[in-house]
This record gives sequence, C-alpha cells and structure tokens, in this order.
Amino acid sequence: MAERLYTPAEANQLLPEVRVVVERVQRTQRALTDDKSVAAAREKAASNGGGHPSRELGELTRALERDLKQLKAWGIVLRDPTVGLIDFFSERDGEPVFLCWKIGEPRVEWWHPVQTGIAGRKKL
Repeated sequence: MAERLYTPAEANQLLPEVRVVVERVQRTQRALTDDKSVAAAREKAASNGGGHPSRELGELTRALERDLKQLKAWGIVLRDPTVGLIDFFSERDGEPVFLCWKIGEPRVEWWHPVQTGIAGRKKL
C-alpha cells in the first residue's frame, strides 16, 4: 500500500491543485498527439535509429514528466489521463481502497476496492 492514505476530506482539500495538474497533463498529451511537428520528429527519429527530437517535443515531454512526478509525490495514481481519472490511496473498514475522481466531478465522492477498478465504484 502507499505511504500516504487520504481521507475523503483530505482528498477534496487537495483537489483544486490536483485538478490543475490533471488538466495540464491532458493538454500536454493532446499537444504531443496532435502536433504535426512532433509527429514528424517521431517519424524521423524512428527511421534513423533515434535522432534528436524537436525542441517542442522535449519541452512537452519534460512538462508531462514534471506533472506526473507531482501526482506521484502526492501519492495519487493517474489511471486514465484522457478522461482525467485518478485514484487516491485510502482505507475503508481497515481495508485498502481507492478514492476515485475524474475531471468534471465537483468533488471526490466515490471509492472502489483496489482489485475492482472503476467498474466497482461506489458512492461514499
């Protein structure tokens, strides 16, 4: 289990900062996927055994790495960056669980057992 366990109140207190980081991860991923120059750099690098990625690719990659590192430092698991789905480690009745949140939800109001994932989501 994780070093940091969150209560629902603690997760909700951190949520404004988490939301900013998760939304930035989403934007960065879209930029990495959509940017034609990034795609061209990837293609060029693949065809010559590596090569040097474009400056933009490097900047986007570093930004993404910083944000992922921040989520990890908070003890948060990014499950699906496309929908902005994250889990906070928690405990319920002495058992390890995840508090579950995704972009668009006003607060952390769901939990699920560690083994089930989002399919086992239940209202707090």
